[in-house]
Amino acid sequence: MNGVFRVSVAQVRRFSDYFDGIDWLRRSTKGLLMDLMVLPENWVGVRVLSRGEFEEYVGLLRDLAGELGALIIGGSAYVNLDGRVVSVCPIVDGEGLINYSEKIRPSRATGERNSVSGGERLGVVDFEGWRIGCVVCVDAMYPEITRTLAVNNVDIIANPSSISVDRVSLWRSLGLVRAFENSAYFVASMGTGYKYPDGREVLGGSFVASPNGDYVLTVNLGVEGLFNVTLNHYEIDYARARRGYLDDLMSGGIRNVKVVVAKSR
Repeated sequence: MNGVFRVSVAQVRRFSDYFDGIDWLRRSTKGLLMDLMVLPENWVGVRVLSRGEFEEYVGLLRDLAGELGALIIGGSAYVNLDGRVVSVCPIVDGEGLINYSEKIRPSRATGERNSVSGGERLGVVDFEGWRIGCVVCVDAMYPEITRTLAVNNVDIIANPSSISVDRVSLWRSLGLVRAFENSAYFVASMGTGYKYPDGREVLGGSFVASPNGDYVLTVNLGVEGLFNVTLNHYEIDYARARRGYLDDLMSGGIRNVKVVVAKSR
């Protein structure tokens, strides 16, 4: 196992198509060394891609991953899968698509749920001795979804996101809790420079939270670029040995807990 892991967090605008996005990404990664890159939700636009277009997009990510020698969490894109529109986050290396996550619970608050179907799959990849899983945006609000990754021993929970500026503080707090309770790093890559359908601004605020209750990276609002941090597996080992949260989760002991409801006279 590599004890350290170089992560590049992309905080970037929303492009009109994946060709422009990949061109920007290729220019921005020149000279950078990384093991993992995490891209934001819908960073290549909100147009629904056909299966063929999605495969073309993945091919572009594959070529870049091969050049970098890195794993890429490709944000997410809306994809038409046999008549169902699903938000799909590809996980790509130099050989191509090796796994993917789907957004389990599309956002009700933004109206996304009206046109996007709920997903059924969470992707986990072993890479360079680290285990990385992906939950898309609002799925992080559901503890049972990130717990599903945790009981599969992920070291990093990647969270491609699109968060309005009034919710950035909330999201950072949420990520800190998810990292601590699951003894894993939480890497949130957030888009910037556009607006929600209701007019609220999206200005980024990307961050990385450690399993021991600290932020190891916070990105200023409104700036665009790739932001790099080195993670240390010692932090994960320490958290798991000290607190034993994962051991408790895997023991299944909570299934024996009863909820008793009483009515006051």
